[in-house]
Amino acid sequence: MIYARIKNFLRLAECLFVAALCLPLSTFSPPAFGTDTSLPYLIGRGISDVTGPSYGVQMWGFGRPDQLTQGIHIRQRARAFVMAQANDPAKRLVFVSVDLGSIEHHITLAVIDQLQSRYDTTYNLSNVIISATHTHAGPSGYWHSRQDNGFDGGFYPQHFNAIVGGITDSIVQAHEDLQSGELIIGKGELANVGANRSMAAYVENPQSERDQYARNTPNDMTLLKFVAKKGDLGMLNWFALHPTAMNFYNPLISGDHKGYASLQVEQKWGNRYNGEKGFVAAFAQADAGDVTPNTNLNNTGPGETDVETTKIMGERQIEMATKLYKSARESLSGTIEARQIYVDLRNYAVSAKFTHAGDQTTCPSAYGYSFAGGSTEDGGGHFLFREGMTNQNFLLDALVRWVTATPTWTKSVKHCQKPKPILLETGSGEPPLQSQIRSVTLALIGQFAILALPAEVTTMAGRRLRATVMNALAGRATHVVLAGYSNGYAGYVTTPEEYMVQQYEGGHTLHGQWTLPAYQQIASDLAKSLLSGEARKSKVSYDDWRGKSVETQLNAGLGQLLTEEDKLGQSISEGEAHKVEYRRGETVEARFWSHDPTANFRTGNNFLRVQQKQPEGWRTIATDSDWSTTIRWQTRNRKMMARLTWHVDADAEDGEYRLMHFGFGPRGHQFSGYSRSIQIR
Repeated sequence: MIYARIKNFLRLAECLFVAALCLPLSTFSPPAFGTDTSLPYLIGRGISDVTGPSYGVQMWGFGRPDQLTQGIHIRQRARAFVMAQANDPAKRLVFVSVDLGSIEHHITLAVIDQLQSRYDTTYNLSNVIISATHTHAGPSGYWHSRQDNGFDGGFYPQHFNAIVGGITDSIVQAHEDLQSGELIIGKGELANVGANRSMAAYVENPQSERDQYARNTPNDMTLLKFVAKKGDLGMLNWFALHPTAMNFYNPLISGDHKGYASLQVEQKWGNRYNGEKGFVAAFAQADAGDVTPNTNLNNTGPGETDVETTKIMGERQIEMATKLYKSARESLSGTIEARQIYVDLRNYAVSAKFTHAGDQTTCPSAYGYSFAGGSTEDGGGHFLFREGMTNQNFLLDALVRWVTATPTWTKSVKHCQKPKPILLETGSGEPPLQSQIRSVTLALIGQFAILALPAEVTTMAGRRLRATVMNALAGRATHVVLAGYSNGYAGYVTTPEEYMVQQYEGGHTLHGQWTLPAYQQIASDLAKSLLSGEARKSKVSYDDWRGKSVETQLNAGLGQLLTEEDKLGQSISEGEAHKVEYRRGETVEARFWSHDPTANFRTGNNFLRVQQKQPEGWRTIATDSDWSTTIRWQTRNRKMMARLTWHVDADAEDGEYRLMHFGFGPRGHQFSGYSRSIQIR
C-alpha cells in the first residue's frame, strides 16, 4: 500500500517526458538438456540480486518523503522458477518472486525484451509471471508514470535497469538449470499469522458468505516442491500477509518477513549467494490486501519492535513451509498452459452474471480521500484525511488542486466512482497520469492453477476470485492460488460491498465499485480459453512509456562531499569501537570513512563482510545478505561515514574476527578497509 501525503503530489506537476535508456545484456544460447520421459516436467531455478540505491532515496510503500534509504539490513533478490512439459518443452511457465514493493509493467516488458534477445519467442507475455512480495522496505524510483513518479520521488533509470537485469539473470539461471523433475504440491493452514486490518469493510459482506469461513483472513499456504533426480532444487509458496512489519520509521533495505523467510531457508540449505547453484526458497505473495502482520492493529505487534515482528512472522511461515515441504505427496501431472490478456479498465463492461446488480462498467482510475488517510492499523496517513470518508469536501478539494496543480474531478468519473470522494483523478486525459491498461494471466500446471493479478486483493475478494476460476475450469484444477502484485500494479481490489464504506482499501480501489466483478469476468474468459485450447488476443496494447519518462539523478547533492579519497575505507575508532572482546548475543560495531553507495549498487556483491581468521587466512562468514548484519551510511561534516554492525550468532565459534567495508569512490575506483581484530569468547 502507499500512504501518500499531500505534499508528495507537488511533484506531479513537474513531471515531463524525456528519453530513458535500457542497458542491453549479452546473448546466451539455450542449454542442452536430457529428458527423462518417466518424469513429467523440466524444472529449473535461479536467484539474483536486485538491490537498488541504499542511500538518500525515498522508500516505496508508505509514501513518506522523509523515509529515505540509509543502508541495508538484507539484500533484495529475484527468485525464478522455469517449468516445462517434458514431452513438449515449448509449453512452459516462468514464475518469479521479487523482493520489491511492486512490479511496474514496464519491468515485465523490459525483461521479456531481454529474454527474447536470447531465446527468441520462448518466453513471452503469456508465460512469464513476475510477482512482487510487496516489501515496504526497499527504494522506490523505478516507475515511469507521472503519477507514480510523484508519489515515489522520481524515476531513477539506474534502479530500473538493476531490477530488470537482476530478474532477467534469475530467469536465465533457471533456464540453464532445466532438468527432469517433479512438482509436488502441499497445502496447510497457518494460525496467528496476521490479522484483518479492515473489519469495518469485511463485515459489510453478506453474513451467509462470512459464515462459510472460520477466519477473516486467508490462512492457506500453498507450496510447490521442486525435486530433480539429483535432489531438491527449491520451493515456491504463496501466503497472504502484508510486508509492513518493517514500519515507516525503518530506513534500511529489507525483504521484510518474506525476505527473512527466504533467506533463512536458503542458508539452511547451504545457499551462500556466491554464484553457485543452490536451493531457492521463494515466499511469494497472495491476496494480502487487508491482512496485516501488526496484530495489535496499531502498527505494532506481536514483537516489541518492527524487527522482532518481522522475524516472528517470517519464522511462522518457515515452520509451515518446512512442514509442507516434508509432507507434500501430491505430484502435479498434465499439461502446462497459460493465457494473458490486456484489459482497458477505464470503461470496461461487466455482465450482471458477475455484478449481481445488472450490467455495470468500471471507471477511469481515481484515488479517494481514504487513500490519503492510510490504513490506521499500519500507521495511518495524512492528518487531514481518515478512513471511511464518503463525502466530498470543497475546502479539501481546493487545497489538493492548489498543491498538485491538477484540475478538479470530472462529473462522469465522480458519478462512476461514488461514494468515493475523489482526491486525485489519474485515469482521464491523454495520456492519463497512469496507464489504464491492466495485464491478467491465468496459468495451469496439471491440476494447479495460478491467477496473476496486478493488484492487492482483499480476503473476501480473493475467495470470490478463486471460486470463479475453480468453477470456470470445470474440474481441470483442484488447486487455485491468487498471485497478487504480478506484472503491474493497479491498487486494490475490494468486494462491491467493502467498497461502499471507503476504508483505505476502498479508497485505493482505483476503478470503482465493480473492479472485482470485472476481474472475475476476465478470469472466467481466460479459463474458457484454456479449456477450449484457443488463443486469447488482447484488443488493446499497454501504454509503453519507456524512453519518455523524466529521469532523476541519484543523490546529485552528494557530489559536494569533501571525502579525502586516500581515507576511503579507513576504520574510525570511537566509543564502543575500542572494545576488542565480545560474547555471543552481543553486537559488534565498526565505522569507516565511505562514499555514496548509489555510485555503484555492488549488485551480486556486498558492502560488508564479517571474516573469521583461519590458519589458511581470513574466511568470510557473513555479509550484508545476512540477517545478523546491517550497514548504515550517514554524512558528518560533509563527509560520508559507514556504520557496520554484526550481531554475534549464538553458534559463533571462539576466535578472531574482523569487519570489512567495500565501496566505490567519487572517481569510480573501488576501495576497501577492515576494522581492528576482535575476539569472540
